[in-house]
Amino acid sequence: MIGEAFKIYSRNWFPILMWCFIIIAPITVFSYLGIVYVYSNDILHNESFLAGWLLMLNFILCIPPFLKMVKKDGMDETIKVTEGLFFFAKRFGVILLVATIVYSLGLMGMYLLFIPTVVAILFLIIFPFFVESLSVRETIKRTFRKMRDENLSIIGDVLVIAGLNIVLWTSLMMFLESYETNVLAFLIIRVTLNVLILPILYIYLSLRYRSDEFALDI
Repeated sequence: MIGEAFKIYSRNWFPILMWCFIIIAPITVFSYLGIVYVYSNDILHNESFLAGWLLMLNFILCIPPFLKMVKKDGMDETIKVTEGLFFFAKRFGVILLVATIVYSLGLMGMYLLFIPTVVAILFLIIFPFFVESLSVRETIKRTFRKMRDENLSIIGDVLVIAGLNIVLWTSLMMFLESYETNVLAFLIIRVTLNVLILPILYIYLSLRYRSDEFALDI
């Protein structure tokens, strides 16, 4: 499946490049600067929770155009840059609203042995890969069905995503610790990492969760 993900990437490199500049980079900048603001503001409380919310949004908001690209590639069609941007804009509000609600519920679940929190995290990872449904109810239903069918596999995906980010970020920090760095330097690094990693990760996860539905018109 990794090999197929790279093939799809190579066939659609131009729209991916455009989406990296138009979608992934700006959202990463907003997320990172938001985290910096949260931790530097003495008025705000629960900084880690807010930072976690921003990191989660950074990951899931960018998924829709890549999902649509994988679907169209499976039907031997080529996606246009504007088509992906339109799909992103069309699903932006739904993902933002649902993610905010589910993340808040997940935080409340921390007082219940973390079980609702784990469920919320798994839901947030899967949900954006089903957002082509016009009905939010249908999207949620299909998300829970996928969670039920592949719960352990999804946990593995979450661990891989988190581990990959931690390893890459830690490695870069160790490399740069001998140099004088500032917020701008870290921002450039974060944007570069996301631009390089997220597209192939989105393609892979789209194949993982939706490969049996390539005939579905989105």
